[in-house]
Amino acid sequence: MWVSPVALKRDGGVLKVGATDAERAEDANRCPLSLALKVRPETYPDTGSWRIRPGDFPLKPLMVAIQDVHRRVGGGMNLEVALRMQVARFVALHDGRRQFLLHALDQYFEYHEGREAELGPLRWIDQFSELGKHGGTLAVAGALYESEQGDREIRRLRFDRAKSDATPWAYVAAHIAAERPGRRPARRIWVTELGLNTGIESHILSGISPKEALDLFERHGRASANVAAMGLEMRPSPGCSGCKVLGSCGAPIKMPDFAQAGSPGPWTRSVSASDLERYEQCASQWYMEREIHLPQNVEGRDSLLRGRVVHQWLLAAHSRGVACAASDLPLPGEGLPPVSCDDLDEATYAVTYPYLVAHIAHCPLQDETLKPAMAERTLYGYDAAADLVLATKADAVFRRDGTLVIREVKTNQNFEFTTSDGIFDQFLAVSWNLTAMDAGLVDHFACLHGEVQLEVLSPGKSQVFTYSTDDHVLMKQARGRIRRLSQQWLTDVKWEPQPHGGCPTCSVRRWCAVRDQWSDRPVSEATTARAD
Repeated sequence: MWVSPVALKRDGGVLKVGATDAERAEDANRCPLSLALKVRPETYPDTGSWRIRPGDFPLKPLMVAIQDVHRRVGGGMNLEVALRMQVARFVALHDGRRQFLLHALDQYFEYHEGREAELGPLRWIDQFSELGKHGGTLAVAGALYESEQGDREIRRLRFDRAKSDATPWAYVAAHIAAERPGRRPARRIWVTELGLNTGIESHILSGISPKEALDLFERHGRASANVAAMGLEMRPSPGCSGCKVLGSCGAPIKMPDFAQAGSPGPWTRSVSASDLERYEQCASQWYMEREIHLPQNVEGRDSLLRGRVVHQWLLAAHSRGVACAASDLPLPGEGLPPVSCDDLDEATYAVTYPYLVAHIAHCPLQDETLKPAMAERTLYGYDAAADLVLATKADAVFRRDGTLVIREVKTNQNFEFTTSDGIFDQFLAVSWNLTAMDAGLVDHFACLHGEVQLEVLSPGKSQVFTYSTDDHVLMKQARGRIRRLSQQWLTDVKWEPQPHGGCPTCSVRRWCAVRDQWSDRPVSEATTARAD
């Protein structure tokens, strides 16, 4: 029996576990208590006057459009006409979201027509299906169809590419699809993932019988569904901004007035330094990448792979508790280093080697006064005034006497030595970390002062820039920058594009209506003069 570890305002006793909930129960990065409260839709923790304010589900307009198309086609309308009528449904949305949803709708029904050629005409049953089971309810969100021959197919939508791994989601979905009442008894069950970007499907479970669906659920789904319902531990996680207990939860670090916003935005949200940095560059790019997670094209982004591998290797090397040394890094072609990481192979090692060698001179473990506190782990804080979850992912956190030290590492292929002021202006992470320390991180780690160390690595050379929370002028600048960006970001509901020099390599430029505006801009007289 589950007993809530937090005070409840009401316990409705209703249990509804979704297929996604069962899948998330196996994710060690998720909060068990948050999940247990989520699957109890009529149970409310006592959070005083605070209530979770949910945001928009990015695919909801598509799901409504799919249902409407089926309704119209079922009434005799031509499919192409029914699809064209959905354009009006998306017209008020952000332009990038609208373009993606129209593309996704076409991809969906292109697959649907192909599927009907294989199975015969498919009747739409529902987008949301439930099944009462042993005092609770199992639920799944996925388009469910049936054929005259008793085929049942339930479809899970992915923004980009379909996945092929069988997870508890598939086992719960198959069981519900088999048992959900329809016009024909179910004979064969299909659980399919469909990539809305590519239009390519992956049949996770193919033509299994209802008995097989039940057996798979009993062996691989039920336990995960039970785990989802029994969580007790509070664990800060990416789901904090969607949790019913957030307003009174003791797990996120209290960081009052971090955003200095005065009032919350339209819904309960989460934000990181990289979010604000991306938003400052282009609000539309941030919205498409981070808020609604549109498919991205990151081909050719060697800098992303380089940075990821450098961070992975440094984490592995520092976990030994000894300073990095030249002996840790053999020359490329002479074998891989004894300390390895997931993405490291001979090709990536050859690329990252100059950066790793440059780090040796400034490895923080050379300073014996620094005592490791944590590394490569996201710290989650909560600003109650802005109703905002703050995600701070530091490369490493140390203590030195009464000082909390956050070390950030950046890689830059063409970095030129510069000043502390130049780095402060260039990297928002400095302002973010200083403000986060001042707002609550220093107290959380039982320290009195805060220090940010930003290490910039380039081939064969490195430089470390240090900033202190004791510098009152610097803190005023850092807090001012965070305040300005946070207030803009919190209140923005249009997310207008801001063409800039990064547009040609933007990962979501495919969905942007002004993607070529920067490249096609007229060359000014001043630019011409400089070029001469």
